[in-house]
Amino acid sequence: MFAKVKERIDSSTKPAGRPASGTGNGGADRPMPSIVSRDMRVMGNLDTPGEVHVEGIVDGDIRCTKLIIGATGTVNGHILATTVRVHGQVRGEINAEEVFILNGSTVQGDVVQTVLEIAPGASFEGGIRRRQGDVPAAMLAAPVAPPVELETDGEPEPLLLATQTDESLAEDVVAPVVTNEPPEAANSGDDLSEKKVG
Repeated sequence: MFAKVKERIDSSTKPAGRPASGTGNGGADRPMPSIVSRDMRVMGNLDTPGEVHVEGIVDGDIRCTKLIIGATGTVNGHILATTVRVHGQVRGEINAEEVFILNGSTVQGDVVQTVLEIAPGASFEGGIRRRQGDVPAAMLAAPVAPPVELETDGEPEPLLLATQTDESLAEDVVAPVVTNEPPEAANSGDDLSEKKVG
């Protein structure tokens, strides 16, 4: 309630040559984002040190700090940025530290990134590569314990895939015992005779 009153007072006392930021807390130093509106089509490259919002169509490459592609936005070209949030469509490579492919969006092209999030309901067709360079320690996964080696009695046993068969190995592992004597019954007759007598 009071913030809105203060905003009106601040905006009415600002010099005419400088637009009001609308934040009331020093946001005038922060540059306004460049906006490609829904009814606009840009044919060519965009290069800015600031933020870009795309709601229309861009046929060309975009280089910026932060890129937000709205639900109605389409980019046909390569993207180089620090952060990219895709709500719409991208046809081309995305190279950014943080890439967020959100629900309902479509990306056709490779993604080179440090952090990648693909939400359920998003469509992605392309390759994923990790950005080269130092990765902050907070982004690294927990260390994995080294594999444990088992002691063997000499030669290691050969490993077989489930679809492989090796007759010689199968004979060694499951070799039937062939004898000329009939197998013994579980309960021999001697045990029964002793029970009857005694």
